[in-house]
Amino acid sequence: MMPSDQIVRFILDLAPWIAAYLVISLSLNLEYGFGGIPNFGKVLCVTGGAFLIGALPGQLIVSAYNLGQGLNYFDNHAQIMPRVNDFLSRDPLLSIALLIFTLAMAMLVGGGLGLISSIPAVRLREEYLAMTLLAMGEILILIGDNYKNLIGGTLGVFVPSFLGWIPVPTRSYVLTAILVGIAVLVFVFVQLLTRSPYGRLLRSIRDDEVLAQALGRDIVSVKRKTIILAGALAGLAGAMLALTTGAVNAKNYSRANHTFIPWVMVLVGGAANNWGTALGVMVFMVSSRLIDAFKRELELYLPFDVVWLTPLLLSTTLLIVMFFRPGGIIPEARTQTLKPKELKELKKSTQPKN
Repeated sequence: MMPSDQIVRFILDLAPWIAAYLVISLSLNLEYGFGGIPNFGKVLCVTGGAFLIGALPGQLIVSAYNLGQGLNYFDNHAQIMPRVNDFLSRDPLLSIALLIFTLAMAMLVGGGLGLISSIPAVRLREEYLAMTLLAMGEILILIGDNYKNLIGGTLGVFVPSFLGWIPVPTRSYVLTAILVGIAVLVFVFVQLLTRSPYGRLLRSIRDDEVLAQALGRDIVSVKRKTIILAGALAGLAGAMLALTTGAVNAKNYSRANHTFIPWVMVLVGGAANNWGTALGVMVFMVSSRLIDAFKRELELYLPFDVVWLTPLLLSTTLLIVMFFRPGGIIPEARTQTLKPKELKELKKSTQPKN
């Protein structure tokens, strides 16, 4: 058993990652689970949001208040960033406003990348679309890693300390509360959206595009709006990841961690079910963090390196769920357009009279 202080630290470390991956997985569930759009380029919008929070706010503060003193922001990043953090620590209102503005801009960047990716998405078949979106995500990562004036190239950049005005002992609590609060708001939004007529429209297109088009629905427009909205949420999640780590480096964003793992979370938890997606995120993140916390104890009993335990458990869990519960742990709920009482009355009215 872990002591109480270690449990608190474990939760403080775990909660921000759960919050960020919940937003990523919900955006994927909106696209694939409800809309039937196989987005294997989820890393594209996640990376875009992370790059934005690494590139924009620091340079805005340096330019607006001349904190760089003529120095290049990226060449002298380690020297300039302490000045930025010190400046923000003395102005809480500016820090909060800049944080809100940056999160909004991250959503705009994610939505913009979603718009770009929607151009092939509405014209290609599923298998070609998956390969195209996967390639687009890799292109952005390569640009960030090689173009210094975006996020510092291979060295990366630090994220400004928006909460520097809060005492250090409570700063991590406040950051965790903010990220968890954002994730809860996103969950409520996606839940309400997918239970609305728009959600039923997405399901109808997913199940039978020809029928939905025959009924007068604009399939292309609906798919494009869905990809843009999901991209905005993924951009927000990328910004949340950057706030959690405190730095942005292109090498930290990969198709394995920000595309395939969210796919496994959605499939294991239950596609087209937001509660199932949340359960998939919890199962994976808690298990992976527990393995990290007890890796020294576990390596005594394993015939292989403990670093391989997480992907092995992930793969095994996916196979077991796909074999025995193809719909996920919490499969998609049946949608009823009428209340049970109304259905009962309708059934009585349609029964033949003697």
